[in-house]
Amino acid sequence: MAPPRDYSLTGTSSRYALEHGLANAEWYRAPIPRARMKELMKRSDGPAIRDTLLWIASFLVTGGLAVYFWPTLWAVPFFLAYGVLYGSSSDSRWHECSHGTAFKTPWMNDAVYHLSCFMIMREPTVWRWSHTRHHTDTIIVGRDPEVAVMRPTVILKVIGMFFAVPQVWGATKSMLRHAAGRLSPDEADFIPEMERPKVYRTARIWLSIHLAVIALSIYIGSILPMLLVGPLPAMYGAWVHVMTGLTQHTGLPENVLDHRLNCRTVYMNPVLRFIYWNMNYHVEHHMFPMVPYHRLPELHEEMKTYCPPAYPSVVAAYREIIPAILRQVREPGWSIQRQKDEKMTQWIEACAVGDIAEEDVMRFDHSGRTFAIYRSPEDEYYATDGLCTHEKIHLADGLVMDNIIECPKHNGRFDYRTGEAKGAPVCVNLKTYAVKLESGKVMINIG
Repeated sequence: MAPPRDYSLTGTSSRYALEHGLANAEWYRAPIPRARMKELMKRSDGPAIRDTLLWIASFLVTGGLAVYFWPTLWAVPFFLAYGVLYGSSSDSRWHECSHGTAFKTPWMNDAVYHLSCFMIMREPTVWRWSHTRHHTDTIIVGRDPEVAVMRPTVILKVIGMFFAVPQVWGATKSMLRHAAGRLSPDEADFIPEMERPKVYRTARIWLSIHLAVIALSIYIGSILPMLLVGPLPAMYGAWVHVMTGLTQHTGLPENVLDHRLNCRTVYMNPVLRFIYWNMNYHVEHHMFPMVPYHRLPELHEEMKTYCPPAYPSVVAAYREIIPAILRQVREPGWSIQRQKDEKMTQWIEACAVGDIAEEDVMRFDHSGRTFAIYRSPEDEYYATDGLCTHEKIHLADGLVMDNIIECPKHNGRFDYRTGEAKGAPVCVNLKTYAVKLESGKVMINIG
């Protein structure tokens, strides 16, 4: 087996990501018209209230019948259903409510968020900040604290995840550490100082609840309370959220700045979509996380022209995932390559050929992004991001000399053909874009 990669947030991979422009980077966004995006992002309490009432009713029915038939074998199917609600559907609820998009009313998001966090043993303050980083630096090694399957793959750990063994063990250690008033080095990297008292307070409350449930079980001489509240239902009900969750990123490339390449959208049946709260539309969610879960199918229809095909089923996704994780045991650098064809590119008209003088630059803005278009002394055209990587100054105000653009603010220089930073104060390369000429127009590929 190859040596493990450094996924810590304070190690060599983190420094590499920072030095090479992978941290806090600009990601591809499908060109959905602003008016349509405003419509899709609109919040509403109705769908989430409906689904939450159904969710709570499902708990009462399955949990009530499990208790009623306890301790006979008739209780088993009801415990299995209750466990999926407790240990799997809570995963998608904490996730959506952490974004504040499930409900329009903030306190409703907070209430469901804290309840579902307790069920799945994800401390609310820690995971709110962890998930923020996950969206900022999705599957960037050394930056993303939520990489589920690290490389090289440890197969036994992946199997254990379906029973929440590593998750509950890690959560328990974390809760005890926080109750003692300490953070891990990685947690200290993404949890602001002012938020840390909340972490310690919540851990102490949770620890008290878990101890009370254990004490109640001992007092009545039955494991029943522990089967209903705490780590046990989080473990015996975890398999569905792990099954669906592994479809999100597993086996796909790390360190790429395009959610179409490191996320999957998978079509699922209505039952799984209810449990998963439409997170099977995962490319869509990562690209536009402000869209509520109940609007993601609509967003999918708007975006699919610019994306690789969705997987037709969970089975189809796992036909790709299982061979991939087995191969990554010995080849951690290998990744599944998503289909990337002409429909995933986006050629945009930037200007006319004659709009730029030789050995000069012009600014081009599109969909909230800024680009710089160059015409070299050899009468060739190039395109880069329009802002200096040092302090976000518009490069179009700078000076072109041969094949160099000099920033107007601090004289940082880049080779605009390759994006290479050519000296202090700039040290992070510019992103470049393909250029072609068509019918007297300069076209750039911003996909």
